Amino acid sequence: MQTQHDLIEFLGKIREGEISIADQGFDSAFLAWLTTPKNLNKNLTTQLALLSPLKDKIKELAEISEKTNILDLWEQLEKNQNDEADFVRFITGQESRAFYPEAAVYIDKHRQEIFKLFKNIHSLKRTGWLNHNVKNPESVAEHTYSVTLMTFLLTPETMNKDKAVSMALLHDIQETLTGDYTPEDNITPQEKAQKELQSSKKISKSLENPQILKIFEEFEAQTSNESRWVKDVDHLDAVLLANYYDKHNRAPQLLLEEFASHAQKTYIGGYDFDFIKNIYNTLNNTCANYE
Repeated sequence: MQTQHDLIEFLGKIREGEISIADQGFDSAFLAWLTTPKNLNKNLTTQLALLSPLKDKIKELAEISEKTNILDLWEQLEKNQNDEADFVRFITGQESRAFYPEAAVYIDKHRQEIFKLFKNIHSLKRTGWLNHNVKNPESVAEHTYSVTLMTFLLTPETMNKDKAVSMALLHDIQETLTGDYTPEDNITPQEKAQKELQSSKKISKSLENPQILKIFEEFEAQTSNESRWVKDVDHLDAVLLANYYDKHNRAPQLLLEEFASHAQKTYIGGYDFDFIKNIYNTLNNTCANYE
């Protein structure tokens, strides 16, 4: 991995703009995950859809992450090399070779529910940033995309990356109904968990996809390496964005020290992979330099 500064800048910039790259990426990745026909590789379509809005930045991302395999994936998408790439072109409104009736029928049937979910997750700004008066803060959709992209790039080989990516993509989906709670909100952890579980059940039922509830429950239970890893990446994303906002003077006060301190206190670890801990050690020095 190249400098953390490059990673922080990249993840921050893809969340900028009225319709950001991260906004587009969430929509395409979620729709691919949700509608991939049974005869196609769902994990591959999700990965391709995740990368689909990064056309002008894919080489930069490959250099920063030192993951040259994403260039191979991008070539599959650009040259329409397989059915999975063709399906992603289909759901993103590009020219494709085939029509996918299974997905088309599902999307038509659930168009209202999907549109409402997208509308809510794009309009919902992350509460932690609003509470700190951040200018033009990220949406939950943008945060989710960033967490999913990092999970895709960084999940160690000892884990099931496909499961982790699905978990990252769905980890905040219940907030489209509940809103974005923070530790400062006047709600007990038990009440929060119950409200979010009920919302996940409602979304799972309305979209006729029991996997949504199953994945949410595993993530909340924190019983698997993948669930604990995604939780740590979730916290890491907030820390990296706090650093980005500080560098670009987006809030009246500095954010990094507070968010990094919280993330380190809640750090789970235990998966023999020190990347996140190494970032925190470096950012602690950054906090000291700000003083």
